[in-house]
Amino acid sequence: MKLTDRTLFTLGVFVLVLVFLVLSLDYQPRARLVPFIIAVPTLLLTLLQLLIDMIPAVARRLSFFQEYDLFGIETGRAVEPSGESRPSSTVYRREFSFAAWLLLLMALIYFLGYLVAIPLFLILFMRLRSSESWLMTLSITAATWAFVYVVFIVVMGAPLHSGVVWKVMGL
Repeated sequence: MKLTDRTLFTLGVFVLVLVFLVLSLDYQPRARLVPFIIAVPTLLLTLLQLLIDMIPAVARRLSFFQEYDLFGIETGRAVEPSGESRPSSTVYRREFSFAAWLLLLMALIYFLGYLVAIPLFLILFMRLRSSESWLMTLSITAATWAFVYVVFIVVMGAPLHSGVVWKVMGL
């Protein structure tokens, strides 16, 4: 078991989220729902990351997670510090691409609403940017849409933005 900077950071995130979760126990039942929805998956994922970072056998067993690099971060190899003080054009291109995808998501949400924008954005992103298979794309899209619908519409009863286009059309 080795403690690296990455492990310490993950441990810090785990402790911080755990503190927020414990503090939210004093909230009223409806008010504590949102921290629970966010904190429980975060705790599970950070615990998984801690296990991967600290136990080599777990890291080998779960090595297939390293195949996915949706944002082009390339975590597999260390970046050598360069003599240049300015980032290369590839860094700018990657950052511009990320900003453009975020702007597209915000525009889709504004014009089409959450329940239409989320699946549309995920399909576009996963097929065009990440070149995922249709099975993976549609599976993740369906699971994400179902999660958003169940948590926000069914459980919380929160009115999500329905989109400008539908309001103009009278729908």
